[in-house]
Amino acid sequence: MNFTPFPTIETENLVLRKMDENDRYDLFEMRKDPRMNEYTDSKVDEHISETEAYIEKMNAGVEENKWIIWAIEHKLSKKVIGSISIWNINNKQKSGELGYGITPNFQGKGYMKEALQSIAQYGLNVMNLKELFAYTEANNKPSICLLEKCGFTEVGKVEEAGYFSSKIYHMIIYKLK
Repeated sequence: MNFTPFPTIETENLVLRKMDENDRYDLFEMRKDPRMNEYTDSKVDEHISETEAYIEKMNAGVEENKWIIWAIEHKLSKKVIGSISIWNINNKQKSGELGYGITPNFQGKGYMKEALQSIAQYGLNVMNLKELFAYTEANNKPSICLLEKCGFTEVGKVEEAGYFSSKIYHMIIYKLK
């Protein structure tokens, strides 16, 4: 995979584009919100420097063709409201895993469905992946509903121990092909 030049994707309401340092305030607002970590083993950003380091790390991974991650910009407000990625790319099996998150104030409005459908098409049609996987916590009903609305089917379950917490996560594995 080669993500140069970076592929910007426009949808009806969103611009999916490369993250940059100007996104740090919007992303910090999202990453410091504990509601964003309710179903994932992540830690809340306490300082904007952590968000800046996150942006640098994500962009370095894109430049090294390890993964691709887009900032989700809301066209009307010009605000970055989330991110979506394809990572855990397996070139041999032609598969990848989706990661996504959207700030709580923009959840339930169809924006993540719009982003997910566009990125799934990019993964299958441009990256020529044969399968896209998504792992979601069993209690994350909105994410389960989103994946099913986007044509993903459940293919398995796995339990994962938390790294940042002592919680056991009951993950459902979804696949789109």
